[in-house]
Amino acid sequence: MPFDPKNKADKAKLYPVLKALADLDPRKTPELIMDDAVGYPVARGQDYVRNMRRGDIAATYAALIHQWLTEQHFELAHRLATDIFPETPEQRWQMILDEHARSDSFRLVLVPLIMGILERESQLKPVDTTIRLGERFCFELDSEADGYAIAFQAVRGKCHNIPLGPNGEVSAPIQSGQNRWPKRPDGQLDPLTENHDEGMHEFVLITAPTDDIPTSIQSLNAWTSDNPNTLHRIAVQIVK
Repeated sequence: MPFDPKNKADKAKLYPVLKALADLDPRKTPELIMDDAVGYPVARGQDYVRNMRRGDIAATYAALIHQWLTEQHFELAHRLATDIFPETPEQRWQMILDEHARSDSFRLVLVPLIMGILERESQLKPVDTTIRLGERFCFELDSEADGYAIAFQAVRGKCHNIPLGPNGEVSAPIQSGQNRWPKRPDGQLDPLTENHDEGMHEFVLITAPTDDIPTSIQSLNAWTSDNPNTLHRIAVQIVK
């Protein structure tokens, strides 16, 4: 565990981060930043700042501060106290996406609920920024080359593979031009739905010339820098 809220040395490393945040705002002190992190004003006696520097604060407070800094100010915390704020594979993956992902040729397309007949291309509508729980959708990509693709859905900090192949395979072949997934073995669309999680969802498509794309975020972090690939990303708000 990178941070132990009962360990005095670990707790002492929180103070420089609180101090750095306070230096960015003339209205704040490290104690007030601590209050922001904990969620309410903390009762303090004399020499409390010295105690903070030494790591003499309650484990409950320390855990809340660490969580708040991780969620709200990770870049600064990671820079000043790397050992208690290590970069996770998920955070590294987000940095790679921020630097390299494109969104100009990848989109979600709504698929109308039509029973008994094939979906018509003219009835497929590109998603703008919002879809509703239970609405059917598929992925659409305008590709510049043949190859293969895998997809991920990210929600609330967790990434999940989305099988694209007709028999549940994680990857699917792509052709130059327009592609849509997932599909059934007969070639017809097999639409996706989100029935449970509202909020912002991020969809990522990774394309490559060969079918050796890793399916775990940890492996992708190294693989994307060493192999030809293209990263595609879109964000969609899912509402009731």
